[in-house]
Amino acid sequence: MKPILVICTILLVLAACKQPKHSTPAVIELTYQQTDIQNQFDTLYNHQQADSGVYNGLIEQALAICHDSTGRGGAITQDVFSSMYYNLRSKRYDCVTTTVFQLPDGTISAIGLFNLTPGDTIAPDHDFPITGGAGAYHHISGTYTRKYSDGVYHVRLSYYKTEQQ
Repeated sequence: MKPILVICTILLVLAACKQPKHSTPAVIELTYQQTDIQNQFDTLYNHQQADSGVYNGLIEQALAICHDSTGRGGAITQDVFSSMYYNLRSKRYDCVTTTVFQLPDGTISAIGLFNLTPGDTIAPDHDFPITGGAGAYHHISGTYTRKYSDGVYHVRLSYYKTEQQ
């Protein structure tokens, strides 16, 4: 029991050392609409169906052209890859999604999970942890939030630098 306590204490100290030095996160706000999305689905398992119109699994790849509400300029895209496996117990898809935002000065990536009912064409609103970035977004952590309302997808990337450059 004592070794576990020591290990937990060390992990807490290390985590505290990596805490952001600023209390206010940096925020990027984006929007896009259905017409901004290039979407492709592939079925898994040789098109095996669990039920009429319901496949055992799907892979979705999508690229969305995003509009930056801050007016910084430059092209921003959201590249999404989702693996969706049909859960026979819940009668819904269990989805694992990786999202990469490509900004003019680097990339921000996030990974998350959600459930999708067969026939739904829009993923539920979600908050995914930001798992990293490159370029100006190297050594960040935070949250990618996506909400859908009135035909518009609203994205908020809220992040902190976790290490000094």
